[in-house]
Amino acid sequence: MARPPASPPALLPNLIAGALTAFVTLAYASSFAQLIFGGALEPYVGLALLAALIGSVVIMFTLSLRTSLFFSVGSPDANPSAIIAATLAILAAEVTASEGAGSPHLLPTVLMFVFISSVGCGLIILGMGERGWGRYVRYVPYPVIGGFLAGTGYLLLLGAYRMLTGARPGADVLDRLGALHPLSLVTALTVALTLFILTRRVRHYLVIPLVIVASILLFHVARLGLGLDLAEARRLGLLLSPLQLGAWSHVGHFPYADVRWDLVLFHARDFIAMTIVVAITTLLNTTSLEVATEREADADRELRALGTGNILAGLAGGIVGVTTFNRSLLNIQAGATSPWAARCAALLVAATMLLAPGAVGLLPKPVLTGLIAYLGLTLLVTWTFASRKRLLPIDHLIVLAILAGIAVFGIVTGVTLGIIIACLSFIVSLSRSPPIKYAFTGENRRSNVERPAEHIAWLRSQGASLRGFVLQGVLFFGTAHHVIEQIRGKLVQTRFALLDFHLVQGVDDSSTLVLAKLQILCRDSGIELVFTGLSPEVETVLRRNAFSLERPGLHCFADLDHGLEWCENTLIAESAGLAGITTPFNGLLEPDELRLLASYFETVVLPSGARLASQGEASDAMFMVESGRVGVYLPLAEPGVFKRLRSYGAGTVLGEMGLYTRAPRSADIIADADTRVLRFTVERVAELETAHPALALKLHRHVVRTLSERLHAANNEVRLLL
Repeated sequence: MARPPASPPALLPNLIAGALTAFVTLAYASSFAQLIFGGALEPYVGLALLAALIGSVVIMFTLSLRTSLFFSVGSPDANPSAIIAATLAILAAEVTASEGAGSPHLLPTVLMFVFISSVGCGLIILGMGERGWGRYVRYVPYPVIGGFLAGTGYLLLLGAYRMLTGARPGADVLDRLGALHPLSLVTALTVALTLFILTRRVRHYLVIPLVIVASILLFHVARLGLGLDLAEARRLGLLLSPLQLGAWSHVGHFPYADVRWDLVLFHARDFIAMTIVVAITTLLNTTSLEVATEREADADRELRALGTGNILAGLAGGIVGVTTFNRSLLNIQAGATSPWAARCAALLVAATMLLAPGAVGLLPKPVLTGLIAYLGLTLLVTWTFASRKRLLPIDHLIVLAILAGIAVFGIVTGVTLGIIIACLSFIVSLSRSPPIKYAFTGENRRSNVERPAEHIAWLRSQGASLRGFVLQGVLFFGTAHHVIEQIRGKLVQTRFALLDFHLVQGVDDSSTLVLAKLQILCRDSGIELVFTGLSPEVETVLRRNAFSLERPGLHCFADLDHGLEWCENTLIAESAGLAGITTPFNGLLEPDELRLLASYFETVVLPSGARLASQGEASDAMFMVESGRVGVYLPLAEPGVFKRLRSYGAGTVLGEMGLYTRAPRSADIIADADTRVLRFTVERVAELETAHPALALKLHRHVVRTLSERLHAANNEVRLLL
């Protein structure tokens, strides 16, 4: 979608929207920095803040240049930050456990993982966008996404606790909370609960910014009331430290020799999980922004833009980021009319870092901790309680299972467990769907071959000897046995068992074994097995598993119609009493009447492939097939491609509808073999009605009976589908 160009009248609203976005970005970046560098890494939180702000500036500016949504804002966010925080906590514990808290390898190893995560994630996301894989990421099962988000909420709450106390929750939770400075605990809880309550009651984009501003002001009022100066508040851990730009680390200025590369590589699986999370989060946020703003986005373009931004951010020493929903929505609702709003926000954040680094030191840690706790609480409540109303019970259990897995085993194991459970749930649900769309017999389903009345009556009397089953969906171990059990109980007095596969989307190897059992069952019972509509993919699977389609007793046809035709022809050929029937008037006219009627017909000889009538021509005659076969074909959009609607053999009548309605021909009539046709024109019909009205009446009665038979057959087919 084209982005609207910036114009002079739009400068002020874009500047205002950019300023508000910049402030909120500072608050979020500070919160995520604290979250990521908690516990043993807390002394280095200033470096994490610097990395978060650099990542915000680079990603925000890059996204504004390449996004399909002009108001998009990209920066570190809750989901990837929660994963990074959990991984870095383990990484730090591993380094300190082997080398002690003062290890010179601790900070370089942690920072290297952060930078590699951003660059590597960016490369993969960029590649996904270049290959057009954005649509595939959206196929992740919804309960898995919900479970991951619930787990993210848990990790954020865990991180908020660690931000307050510097340790993971344990048996001494109450003791650690009681040991906190009252201003720290009260502020964090107040901010979290206020945001949680207000955002559910007041739907306005200024709620979060106003609560944060008010909380910062009230915190400093309370600080002054308690007699705490800035230095003392910072010593007590109530305020962030001012930015130290001289500590900026990036790929061009980094102690690579001090990195524990073995640990970085060992945690590669966490990096892979984070990449998946970034892709899913970005696409979910993009979809949500499409709905919220009624604008269309290009998913692959968003992935390419975000991938580029993360690569540049990682090289510059920044933290991985995503397209954020709340800050992007805040940007457009605050008045953004072009990408310049996001660019202004990036420039204002950069200006704060360069010109007023001390201002960051005024941000209260408890307020930022409360913001993190609010995000975690929101995700946890939304996906563990509120989701019960819109999810099926099994899907809600999957969400809870993933949450429990993340809490006990970690993010990767938890999500993997959820995917496995979701797949098993899908398999169970799929196995419950009926693999047989409908069954039929020769009594209520016939081919599109028009036959004399005697043939039709014979086929109807032998209808029970033909049993057909139209299969659907995917045949696998959960459904294939269901098919054979249903068929087994209906093979009594059966001569032909027909299985139509045209609605089957796939089969697995176990299905081949079941079909082989069915083939043996039919062979031992003297039943001819007929397969129709096999796709090349299904046929490939069958042949790969040594299932021969050329075995005696097995017959394959391109579609159901031709399979039914073969069964009918076989039944007719086995009846000696039908051999001489080649006229539609047997039993209806006397020999003298037949000779008289024949004098009104014109004989037309057609070689195979010749056209008897064309679509759109005037309907001035009906035809009776004396010998051979003709087909009625509908021309399709592709030149030279036709669909057979019906086939007419010796002793059948066609074209009678046009004779009565005088409507143009609706399809082509083409000889399928060398054919002799009797042509009965409108003029000759009129002559017959005048000269021999009784004979004309018998002819019209025959046409009405033919139409009734066709209508009866059509009604039977409709009933099968209801």
